[in-house]
Amino acid sequence: MSEIVVPKDLWDTAKTPEGIVANWFYADGGKVPAGVTVAELMVEKSTFEIAAPSAGRLHIVVAKDGVVKPGTVIGRIDES
Repeated sequence: MSEIVVPKDLWDTAKTPEGIVANWFYADGGKVPAGVTVAELMVEKSTFEIAAPSAGRLHIVVAKDGVVKPGTVIGRIDES
């Protein structure tokens, strides 16, 4: 199982070290291909896309509008 993690480098210039999961593009339990955008994060009025690290079934850990910090696991992909 691979993890979808909030990149730590999104906060290089941000004043507040937290963001929000703005959107999920796949439903919990849905199949996703590797490399596609699965989520968007909002950090100080900027939106960042998060790609799937591998192909498999998506398990959402942090729901839409959830608050996240650098290094937070927001989802997992079950490759089996």
